Amino acid sequence: MQRTLFPVVVGLVLLVAAAAGAWWWLEGRHIRTTDNAYVEADIAVIAPRVAGYVAEVAVEDNQAVRKGDVLVRIADSDWRAAVARAEAELERMERLSGAARANVAAVRSGIAESEAELRAAEAEAVRARADMARAEELMTRGFATRALVDARRAELGAAEARVAERRAALAAVRASRLAATDTAGGEAAAVSAARAALESARVDLANTVIRAPTDGIVGNRTARVGQYARTGQQLMVVVPVEAAYLVANFKETQVAGMRVGQPVEVRLDGWPDTRLAGRIESFAPATGSRFSVIPPENATGNFTRVVQRVPVKIRIDRPLPGGVRLVPGLSARVRVDMRKTGEA
Repeated sequence: MQRTLFPVVVGLVLLVAAAAGAWWWLEGRHIRTTDNAYVEADIAVIAPRVAGYVAEVAVEDNQAVRKGDVLVRIADSDWRAAVARAEAELERMERLSGAARANVAAVRSGIAESEAELRAAEAEAVRARADMARAEELMTRGFATRALVDARRAELGAAEARVAERRAALAAVRASRLAATDTAGGEAAAVSAARAALESARVDLANTVIRAPTDGIVGNRTARVGQYARTGQQLMVVVPVEAAYLVANFKETQVAGMRVGQPVEVRLDGWPDTRLAGRIESFAPATGSRFSVIPPENATGNFTRVVQRVPVKIRIDRPLPGGVRLVPGLSARVRVDMRKTGEA
């Protein structure tokens, strides 16, 4: 009996080994698998940009929201007052700027008037100089007296004095124009600053209404009416479940030959009998250990070689099979057939 059983057992073992070898050669050597894979999503943390008391919480836990929906309202009375103050300050600055521009215009008009008066004084001085020259010529011929010459000389001196006076007045007006122009420029800059302050106040007022940045599901809601919310404090999160993806951590010995666009097979631990299809979207620029808080230092005497893991981002094909939900944090198993090259 034993002589008959032994050849049968050996034959069965050889048959199983041959079948296993054939499977490995035809199928197994082309498959890369990992169970170190998890569902991820670009979770949006909702936090206020301005501080204040929560006046309204417009959503509930696990509620679906669309991009732009109101999530939280911060009491805005202080921010409305800030906008009113900024508007009043802008109006005051615009009035001052208008007065400065009017002053510049008046100074320019004064400059034109002073220039005209200077030209008139210079013309009068030219006339007085000519009259004195004629009087001196007449006196040398005996047709004029010394008194007439002295009178013409006095008139010339008075005309030249008026020219000097007009030149000094013109210089003063021109100097005042520089001062007025500088003042107008300063007022214009103040108007720009007031406009910027008003725009900042309006932005702060708009930020009292917190809206959903993307489509998703509300989760981890801690906001409550009457609560004082600080700037940057987390009030809730919005999880874009419809855009959830998978991150599979393959061993460094498995990623050779993988390409972007290569099809993969995914099975979630929560739905182990449902096969999901997906494609490789991208590869991490470094191994997972390099992104840890304290990266390992291998340049030591007690070095132990450890196989590293490379995160691979996988996009799951939509629509999903009925009943399947991609919830961030779920575990999954990923299978890649290396015979399928995918898209470059």
